[in-house]
Amino acid sequence: MATGFGFDRDAVLQAVQQLTGVRSELESARQQAGQLSASGSRDVDLALRDFTQAAIQHQTTLVAAVAAVAGRLDDVVTGHAELDSALANERPTH
Repeated sequence: MATGFGFDRDAVLQAVQQLTGVRSELESARQQAGQLSASGSRDVDLALRDFTQAAIQHQTTLVAAVAAVAGRLDDVVTGHAELDSALANERPTH
C-alpha cells in the first residue's frame, strides 16, 4: 500500500548491497596496505608514516560513514514495511 507513494524498495535494497560492497572493499584495501619500508631518510620516513596514519584515519571514518548510510537505508526499508502494514490495517473493508 505504501508503494503508492513512489517508494522503490528494491532500489533501496540494491543501494544497501552496493554500499556494503564499498565498505568491504575499503576494509580489504586497508588490510592489504602492509608495512612501510625505510626510505633511508628520517624526514621522509616520518612524513610517510604521518601520511599513512592520516589516510588510515580518513579511511576508518569513511568506512563508518558508509556503514551508517547503509544502516539508515535498511531502516528505511523496515519503516516502509511498518507503514505499509499500518496503512493496510487502517484500510476500511466493505
